[in-house]
Amino acid sequence: MLIDIKNVSYTYETNTRPIKALDNIDLQINKGEFICVLGPSGCGKSTLLKVIAGYIKPTTGSCLMHGETITGPDWHRGVVFQSPTLYPWMSVRRNVEFGPRMKGLSPEDVKRIANRFLEQVELIDYSEKATFELSGGMKQRVALARALANEPEVILMDEPFGALDALTRVNMQNFIRKIWKKNNSTIFMITHDIDEAMSLGTRVVVMSKSPGKILKEFNVDFTYAAIENKHGRVRIDEEYMNIKEQILDLISK
Repeated sequence: MLIDIKNVSYTYETNTRPIKALDNIDLQINKGEFICVLGPSGCGKSTLLKVIAGYIKPTTGSCLMHGETITGPDWHRGVVFQSPTLYPWMSVRRNVEFGPRMKGLSPEDVKRIANRFLEQVELIDYSEKATFELSGGMKQRVALARALANEPEVILMDEPFGALDALTRVNMQNFIRKIWKKNNSTIFMITHDIDEAMSLGTRVVVMSKSPGKILKEFNVDFTYAAIENKHGRVRIDEEYMNIKEQILDLISK
C-alpha cells in the first residue's frame, strides 16, 4: 500500500456558509494499481485529489503515504491537470527536464531521463519545439512526460483528457495505458467518463453527490484486454455492460 486515506472529510469555508465537499472517505492506493474515480459534478473528486497531492489538508481524518502524514506537495506524487500547466517560455525538452534539474541531478542524468520519457510519449522529434507550437494532445503528452520525469511513486490525474477531441482522447488513453504497464506505474485518475474509467482502470471508485462519499468500488480488468488488442480497444461484452449499468444507477441516485 502506498497511500492510506482514513476517514477523510473536507469542508470549504465560504463567506456565507461552510460547504462540505468530502464525507468520511476511506480508500487505499496500492502499488501498480490504476484507480479511476467517477462521480457527479461537484461530488468532491478534485478535492480528494488535492488532499492526496498535499495541496490541501483534510478537515478531519488523515492521508498517509508510506505511513507518514502528507503535509504538502512533493515529487513522490506527480500531478497532471486537465489543462497542461507547461512553461511556455521553455522548449518541450526543458519542460520535461525541469523536475530532474530541480532535484540537482547531473546534466547527463537529466538528459537521459528526459530522452526516456520523450521517447515514451513519442515526442523526441519535437523536443526543441516551443510548447505553444503543439496541439492539445501533444501538450498533454508533454505534461505527462514532465510528471513521469520526476519518477513519482503515484501519478495523480485530474480529468487529463477532458478538453481533448474524441479521437485525440482515445489516442491519449492508449498512451497512458501503455505507459502505466511499461513503467509499472501507480495512477489515480479522476474522470467523468464511465467508459474511460472502465477501459483504463483496474479499480473504479464511484462517489456520491456532494458531500462526496464512496458508494462502491469495482475491480475490473478490461484494460488488460485492451493492451493485448493491437487497436487498444475494449471488448464490450455482457459483463462490461452489467458493470456500466450498475455505475449509471449509482451516479444517477
